[in-house]
Amino acid sequence: MLVAGKTRSGKTTGIISLVLQALLVGPDGYGSRVLVIDPKRAELSRLPHVATLDEDGNARGILAALGSFAETITERQRVLNELSAETGDAVHWWDAGFHVSLLFIDEYVALRTVLPKRASKEDPDYCLAAFDGLIKRIVTMGASAGCYAIISIAEASVEEGGLPSMIRSACSTRILFRPTLDEARLIWGSDRLKDFAVSRTYGPGDAWFSSTDGEHDRIGFVHFPVMRFPVYRELGRLLELYVD
Repeated sequence: MLVAGKTRSGKTTGIISLVLQALLVGPDGYGSRVLVIDPKRAELSRLPHVATLDEDGNARGILAALGSFAETITERQRVLNELSAETGDAVHWWDAGFHVSLLFIDEYVALRTVLPKRASKEDPDYCLAAFDGLIKRIVTMGASAGCYAIISIAEASVEEGGLPSMIRSACSTRILFRPTLDEARLIWGSDRLKDFAVSRTYGPGDAWFSSTDGEHDRIGFVHFPVMRFPVYRELGRLLELYVD
């Protein structure tokens, strides 16, 4: 899932409303995870079990957390393959009693800028290529094992240092908060927006949305809920309960 939106668009709060639902269901017995990554050491980084930059400003801890999340995909898929072999038919993750496993990367582009483009001889696995490889593995292989990624970006740029085209094409669900046509063209392409016109002023929580699920292929409007409770406090409480 690719989610774009500038400051005060309601993007982060909207994503949290999705993460809360996964946390409320709780973990399963098959290694489900809810991993939140905040590379800017902002509000999310103060919550328990959120991966953020190390004390020295590098992202080795974040890479380790991503690697661990990616490994759960392999293990969950192994269980599903064994069940499929036993039944003689394909077994989907929801039929096997799996709960959704969720990765939320806040400010994805900012995280990429932290990582060195070239690995050092002393630490050959710490580089941008290693990060991109893990993300590619998660977004292209995770869905069949019930593992999904929410990638948040501030601007819908696909330029150098921004969003790699591979990630954009792999994200089958796309959400743009407080949409403008210019940004929407970078998310969906001009052809899908030729009949669109911004005829209203959008507020926080308003978004355009599409998903290749057979029901929401056309770009449509969606409004995310206004949560009238301490959102970050509740997120932290549920993260604590989920992990412990």
